[in-house]
Amino acid sequence: MDAVLYQVNQLIKTYFGPNWDLGLLISKALGYGIITGSLLVKVPQILKIVKSKSAESVSPTAIVLEIIGLTITLLVGQLLGNPFSTYGESLFILVQSVLLLVSILHYSKKLNSSFLVGTAVYLGLAYAVVKNSSPQLLAYLSLGNIPIFTSSKIPQIATIHQNKSVGQLSLITCALNFAGCLARVFTTFKEVNEPSVLLGYVIGTVLNGTILAQFLLYRNNKVPQRRIVQTKKMN
Repeated sequence: MDAVLYQVNQLIKTYFGPNWDLGLLISKALGYGIITGSLLVKVPQILKIVKSKSAESVSPTAIVLEIIGLTITLLVGQLLGNPFSTYGESLFILVQSVLLLVSILHYSKKLNSSFLVGTAVYLGLAYAVVKNSSPQLLAYLSLGNIPIFTSSKIPQIATIHQNKSVGQLSLITCALNFAGCLARVFTTFKEVNEPSVLLGYVIGTVLNGTILAQFLLYRNNKVPQRRIVQTKKMN
């Protein structure tokens, strides 16, 4: 077996370069596979909300926090010069998350001037990070992204638990989020020398797995009208 693995690694080095091996090839394939899957990961969720004209059981707070976390992931990956295959999906999921947030706010009758102010502040902070980036700042942002992403999932988990229903959540989106995060644990371990990034993906895998488990548990339940009203008030 070792002899076969050695021959495979030698073949990979011949075609891809001396620093490549089977593990790196698998990591790259997974990375670009995740990016490909991310092109449409939230589209089923958006279409489901638009079709039903309802954002039932979808937490806008969770989406806002996810947008912040994705922005940090994208900026840190770009500014540190990490391989695009290790963070590229953040760009495409970020765009879809913004569209998802607009859809939620529109059908919740909350798309107002506050959204425009929040957008302006968000863009201003992102610009400030790009213009004033330093290794220390990027390290703090990377570490701070862990509680941000954790907080982005907890409101969604709490909303599902309270309603005992997944409402307008999409199974495809939940499954892709979990699978993508799980694969990112491997690619980050293999290609990115940043423990805080790896820890973030490990925690993300657990939280996305929790949401997927909730979906499978409550997918046939309907939300009582009283709970819908309470959820809207909370969000």
